[in-house]
Amino acid sequence: MAGRKAARLSIFLLLGSVLFPQNLTNRLRVPLYFNVRSGVGYDSNYLKLSNAEQDTVAYYPALLGDSESVSSLISKNTFEVKYSPHFFEGHETRIRIKINYSKYFESANKSYSSFGIYFAQHLGKYEWVKLSYSYLPRYYLRDYRDKDIIIIDNIDPSSDQYLHSCFFSQGSTILTYSKWIGIRSWIEGMLAYNTQYYNSSFTEFDLNIIAIGIKLSSKDYKNYPVQINFIQSFANNVTFQNGLHTTRDMNRGCSQRFFSFKLSKNNMALTIIQELGVLFSNTYRKYSSEIESDVLHYNRNQNESKINVWIGGDLNHSTGLRLDLINRSRDTFSVEKWVEELKSFKKTECFVTISYTFSSDILY
Repeated sequence: MAGRKAARLSIFLLLGSVLFPQNLTNRLRVPLYFNVRSGVGYDSNYLKLSNAEQDTVAYYPALLGDSESVSSLISKNTFEVKYSPHFFEGHETRIRIKINYSKYFESANKSYSSFGIYFAQHLGKYEWVKLSYSYLPRYYLRDYRDKDIIIIDNIDPSSDQYLHSCFFSQGSTILTYSKWIGIRSWIEGMLAYNTQYYNSSFTEFDLNIIAIGIKLSSKDYKNYPVQINFIQSFANNVTFQNGLHTTRDMNRGCSQRFFSFKLSKNNMALTIIQELGVLFSNTYRKYSSEIESDVLHYNRNQNESKINVWIGGDLNHSTGLRLDLINRSRDTFSVEKWVEELKSFKKTECFVTISYTFSSDILY
């Protein structure tokens, strides 16, 4: 009996040495890196209310849902684990798991959590293939009219009963491939598939979204990294004219173009501030509806711009500090003036974030 156990152990060790040779085992024994970020900030219009809606809040506070103010303090927290073994000799593999939680002090509904997993494999100089998946189980937009209920139950639109909380869940799968194009510059292609599925009162808004994109990054000037990004996406309203909604004559599908430009200054010779950056982005969306009675979407397009300016630096080798100032605005264009006013908004945000990084040799 003892001889057979010894033989089995020998066979197991032999197979292990063949499947997992010592040099591979050593390449897997790398530190785990942990990053914890916690920030507090302010959003002047976290429900994205139009100017007219903000004026209405004083005598119709039901628009705010579970909130009592159009603005809110926000706490944002992130926990991230990074693992970078070398499954293939000379080529790094990067695996990350991230969990986010954001708390809105004015609204329990608006608070949300999300998680993501990221995999990246190095192939050559500035050459990577990356695959990521993220999931947002429940994100609150605000309280909206449920027109199906108004029509079916003949509810008076002036009653608070027509307002219902609007939530959606979102899944996002992204595949990218990057290639070196000279000196310290690279180009990256992206293909993504997203889903946005709404709660039972608003399933007529369900979307499947396909996106393609291209990103150009350069560190030719070491202290001035530049990044240009362009994404084209197409959203299909999967519940349009499916017969389940009285509002099936409204098409929420759209096409969207996203452009961003990012420039930063690194290695600044200041005590705390070592980085200064600016990110400008613009999103142009055109709705697909060709139904004239669909006044909310027919011939509607919108242009949204965001400017994010930040400063940051390291307090020590493991702790960082960053301040972000963000201005965001949307202009809507429609054949109906009231639609333009309703779907346009402006907001300002500011955040202070502290981060802490540490490692563990638990795999050694």
